[in-house]
Amino acid sequence: MAKRRSGSQSTAQDPTSARGFSRRAFLKLGAVGAAGAAAAGLAGCAPSGSGASADGAASGTAGSGASADGAISSSEAVIKLTDAMPTWSFMIPPDPVAENEIGETIENDIIVVGGGMSGFTTAVSAAEQGAKVTLFSASSAPISRGGSNYARNSKVMKELGIEPFDPVPFYYHEMRAASFAIDQRKWMRGYNNSEEAMDWMIDIARESGLEVIMERDNTFDLGPNYAHAFSTLGDSSMVSTGQQGAVEALEAKAKECGVQIVYDTKAEYLEREGDKTGRVTGVVASRMDGSGYVRFKANRAVVLATGDFSSNKEMLAAYCPMVLPLVGYEQGEIDYNTSFNLTGIYGGDGQKMGLWAGAAWQHAYPAAPMMQGAWGGSHEPCGFHMGLNVNMNTERYQREDISAPYSSNHLLSQPQHIAYGIWTANYPQAILDKGHEWYTFGMDYTLPALTPDELVAMWDAGVEDGSYYKADTLDDLADQLGLDAEKLKAVVARYNELCDAGVDEDFHKNPDFLVRIEEDGPFYAAQNYATFMTVMGGLRTSVNMEVCDENDEPIPGLFNVGAMVGDMYANTYNFAIPGNSYGINCLTFGYLLGRDLAAGRLG
Repeated sequence: MAKRRSGSQSTAQDPTSARGFSRRAFLKLGAVGAAGAAAAGLAGCAPSGSGASADGAASGTAGSGASADGAISSSEAVIKLTDAMPTWSFMIPPDPVAENEIGETIENDIIVVGGGMSGFTTAVSAAEQGAKVTLFSASSAPISRGGSNYARNSKVMKELGIEPFDPVPFYYHEMRAASFAIDQRKWMRGYNNSEEAMDWMIDIARESGLEVIMERDNTFDLGPNYAHAFSTLGDSSMVSTGQQGAVEALEAKAKECGVQIVYDTKAEYLEREGDKTGRVTGVVASRMDGSGYVRFKANRAVVLATGDFSSNKEMLAAYCPMVLPLVGYEQGEIDYNTSFNLTGIYGGDGQKMGLWAGAAWQHAYPAAPMMQGAWGGSHEPCGFHMGLNVNMNTERYQREDISAPYSSNHLLSQPQHIAYGIWTANYPQAILDKGHEWYTFGMDYTLPALTPDELVAMWDAGVEDGSYYKADTLDDLADQLGLDAEKLKAVVARYNELCDAGVDEDFHKNPDFLVRIEEDGPFYAAQNYATFMTVMGGLRTSVNMEVCDENDEPIPGLFNVGAMVGDMYANTYNFAIPGNSYGINCLTFGYLLGRDLAAGRLG
């Protein structure tokens, strides 16, 4: 085989040896990516002590902005965008595969890349309307993770008597939380079409023997939220993993509709006419067993549905650097058959292919991570423990009545990224007395709230398996948690003062969650830590799922769906709408795109 540069996410290649980075490429990437490269030390600089500035002028001379000792005045410092500026290694496209190495060509109207929820949804939706579709994936079977799927309304909701809600105050709250750095058109298109898409999916799920259940809502984020889950057991035990059943149901439907499915085949790069000015005509892919290359030729459209870039450390450094402390810096191999992993799954294959073909990165920076905080002791499905929390310095550090993703985000600024919720057995009854029922993650909408006795029993069982802590004294608890005992007793005493007063003078959280910690114990605790699940976003994307260039012009023949859709989320994916990504990005947008492509409405 001819030698070629790898199109994978490997960081072994020296990014400073890359080809030059033009101003046009800078605009395509977005200023933040290049600035991030410089900040991370991956952008090229003059060698230390060389005396050369970015434009070749000697430093430390009159008018250069540098003092006699070489220090640069901040008022004079600028980033010089020159054609010699290097780029990240993941932006360097691979050399094309020699024609004699491509052993097979598979041609169809629509080529879908990726065998997850969004890819199969798009393929089935298009094929049902008569389109000829090929779907290929690097995995060996349909693969998915998670389990919550949002829709504003559905036939299941109607069956349960659940009323749809007014999106105006809720969506405004969410857009403010995202600093309005999102595409409002996509949000509202997703909302307006989610009922039709969900009813379509419910029919497919039920045909496959799946039961569709409703997850219990949060109450602290202005809900209701309406997350649907697919279960083979008829209860909530599969909420966190039930998506695998859904994607297998879609695979069965795809076969019924005549979709050609090819597994164990990894996309390497897109083919585009006219030196990145014309139509995307297909994808060159490699067989995972090393047996050669195959060309997938698209007569009408290529749809990228390849997932996130959470396992590509260099892309995270460029587009979501805040999560790097949680995932480490060593680049590992990607297992395309992994269904769930808290430290990242996919390597941004589709995002990279789009960039190489002339696509621009999304407007929003940084990309929004999906954070997950441990929520031991919480009464909300996606909530934090809302009583007393202390960090590793044995300090109360926040108002605790926030969602788990927000608390996880805040833990990134705390020592060791760890905190402990601390309470006594009176806590659940006090919460109930304040009018808040107690629901845990993934609970079926039809199940009753948990009782105080059930909760204490759950915590005691957790003590046995190591997921909770229990002690008769604060000294013993401090010892178990590695905290300062005297400081902990002082923090608890202060917290009890606030509880007795009924006013949180320190952080002003909702008085409903000021529950006194009983002096005689026993004391319970749960470790709350920051975890990283995935990262949302990628290529610049129109409201119709067209992949766009730096001028926001659609690239003919190229589309994407799922986690890689750009400008849907900003800041932190916060679970205020549990299942929004699956329900909107994957299901609703995939359903709409497949239907539109089959009808010839998109080019």
